[in-house]
Amino acid sequence: MKKAVCFKNLCKIVLIAFFCFGIAHTGFSADSVQSLKDQGKKYYWGLGGEQSYSKALQLYLQAAETGDAESQYISGGMYLKGLGANKDFFKAFKLLHEAAKNGKSTAESEQILGQAFLVGSGVPKNYQKALQWYHLAAEKGSKEAQNELGFMYFVGNGVEQDAEKGGAFFLKAAFNGMVVAQYNVGIMYYTGKGVKAADLEKSYGWLNLAAAKGYKPAMAAREYLESALAPNELAAAQNYSVELMKAIVP
Repeated sequence: MKKAVCFKNLCKIVLIAFFCFGIAHTGFSADSVQSLKDQGKKYYWGLGGEQSYSKALQLYLQAAETGDAESQYISGGMYLKGLGANKDFFKAFKLLHEAAKNGKSTAESEQILGQAFLVGSGVPKNYQKALQWYHLAAEKGSKEAQNELGFMYFVGNGVEQDAEKGGAFFLKAAFNGMVVAQYNVGIMYYTGKGVKAADLEKSYGWLNLAAAKGYKPAMAAREYLESALAPNELAAAQNYSVELMKAIVP
């Protein structure tokens, strides 16, 4: 009987020791996580001493392992840019994805996640997930996400084709200053697809903006339209470009 009692007590001691061991190695208080982040920040910026991306990354990764969204976001960004370690898109994606699921994301990180799912980089292709992240990024003003959504809807890439919906996203990106989107809008007005009707003056107006930024396909298209438009039409088209410039986000 005594042996049975001793055995039970021994089991209790082992279990207590096991759980204490686990807490000591995996349990982080909010203060300790914040301490890791504060130390990481000091090394990242060199505040009051040594500047070291590698030490900053290791500290942020420790905090990220606890599920801290901000640390996951920062660590992911560092892997993406190659700060403190070699560039590693797979690790960057994983951390940025976890951060986003935990409530920490930006238009930039959401666009990166959308792009990863669209092309199958670091994660299997998934057009629906690409759409999900692109829409979130687009709503926050990402011109890259707006342009990608425009393309997906315009050609029906992983979604039911809707040229007008695609055109609306191209326009958003164009007004946000994206040169490729400005070219896309110019082509839409030239063909009449994605807009209510073809309009060569508006086509020239948008192509003129993209060409002014050195975009070669737009420069070639602008040159062609200059030979196709009558002098009064060309003057109106160039004046339209001036008006557009006033509405473009810098």
